[in-house]
Amino acid sequence: MAAMDAMNGRTFEHHIAKLLRRDGCTDVTVLGGHGDRGIDVSGLTADGRRLVVQCKRFAPYLNITGPDMQKFVGAAKVLHSAQVALFVATCPFTAEALSIAAETGITVVHRGLLEQWSAGEPLEVLE
Repeated sequence: MAAMDAMNGRTFEHHIAKLLRRDGCTDVTVLGGHGDRGIDVSGLTADGRRLVVQCKRFAPYLNITGPDMQKFVGAAKVLHSAQVALFVATCPFTAEALSIAAETGITVVHRGLLEQWSAGEPLEVLE
């Protein structure tokens, strides 16, 4: 995690794209920046489902909040018609954010899961 904590936002997005490719995703593109319409990385899962990712490299004492999750749900589901949506963060998610994610089918990749994924354990939703 120390290496990811030291990355800037753009490098972190490329790191997540690399993990997606490692796990069989195709057409993986880093979009983050002005005009990305709320999505940092897009692609297709190995079985062809449309995938979008929001990446937040925040200090571990900050949180992803309900409003953060609501914005991503709108971007992922409405603007991009994603079948698989990952919200990847180096910090915790509030209970409200987790509840919204569960209700809307967003996969939350929190700090601990991100560490496991980076160490080689695949994400279940990508299989």
